[in-house]
Amino acid sequence: MKAIDPARYLKTGLGCVLAAFLFAAAARAETVLTFCYDPYPPYTLGTGSIPSGGLKVDLLDAVMERIGGLSAVTVLLPWQRCLAQAKSGEADGILPLYKSPEREAFLAFTEPAFQQTNTLWYNRGRFPDGLAWGAGYAGVSHLRLGMVNGSVIDPAMEAAFSARNRIVKSGDAAGLMQMLLFGQLDLIAIDDAVGRYHVGLNGWQDRIAAAGKPVSSRMSHFGLSRASGAAAYLGEFDRAIRELKAEGEIGRILHSRNYSH
Repeated sequence: MKAIDPARYLKTGLGCVLAAFLFAAAARAETVLTFCYDPYPPYTLGTGSIPSGGLKVDLLDAVMERIGGLSAVTVLLPWQRCLAQAKSGEADGILPLYKSPEREAFLAFTEPAFQQTNTLWYNRGRFPDGLAWGAGYAGVSHLRLGMVNGSVIDPAMEAAFSARNRIVKSGDAAGLMQMLLFGQLDLIAIDDAVGRYHVGLNGWQDRIAAAGKPVSSRMSHFGLSRASGAAAYLGEFDRAIRELKAEGEIGRILHSRNYSH
């Protein structure tokens, strides 16, 4: 297993933080894994490179508590850089993400950690009677849709909307909601937990609502880098995840009041 090199992060201001973490881990004779993710509340919180918390960060901490001699630090990176570092072995893993054949080429995926649901959100003023979109997209695909850049929700949905209008992509879910409020978009398709977080944080409950029917639901898994050697810990991660599920701990983390507004 490749050790973390603090110098690699000096340009992003992480050298001192990681050096302190490594010193403490060395005192406990632990192997330290570096995980990455992009800034994506409520899954990862914070404005710097080291998250201040988040649902997926807390889940990683809970897994680490069940694996002796192993600890982890999470670094916030732009999504494409995070994927690239896991592929090259600079990062040891990625916080729970969707599995795909392309990603399986460089990541060993754990057992499912939890299910993520994606939903259409709309402006209550634009649709005062609610949004019922039925079994398909024919009734809503003429509307202007926004999505988070790089998000994977549903290929059929994207094809249906793209055939009528260009889908607006943004790196920020809160920015998409602002566009929804100002009438620049009719709908946005985002992760349900992310939508609820921003609506609650900004007090938009009377202005923005989710359509009752989910667009898609997929399981998220921790991804362990094959290039770094972290894939060797797959069995220990799976065991810890099974234990956490059996005890209901994952559900408690996902419904933590620390991340509800």
